[in-house]
Amino acid sequence: MLKRTFALSALAAAMFSVPALAQDQQQQQQEYAQQQMEEMQNEPVTQEQLEQFASALNDIERINDEFVEQLEAAETQEEAQELQISAQSEMVEAVEDSGLSVEEYNAIAYRMQNDPEVQQQIEDLR
Repeated sequence: MLKRTFALSALAAAMFSVPALAQDQQQQQQEYAQQQMEEMQNEPVTQEQLEQFASALNDIERINDEFVEQLEAAETQEEAQELQISAQSEMVEAVEDSGLSVEEYNAIAYRMQNDPEVQQQIEDLR
């Protein structure tokens, strides 16, 4: 579960961790994303979206596992940052390849963490 939470958090963070942004802009974007996820929490989630999410989550966990292995071998902070950027890009691509937008994925991830019924439905699909 911890690995899944990290993978979910890593993807959400990927959308808002552009190094060139000032910290207050980054914080505003994160707050806006959190607000969007909370608003989307009450919207219905279709079976198709759950299936797409489960598929993307499997891919993201695989990417995360590979990232952790590579990170352990990283010798410099710069190398670690490059690995993180690469992993985040791969995660975004995995989500988009599943048919979901990153925002939809993050909203379902948020819902999964806060709604045991949605969590069970996703676990049943995996």
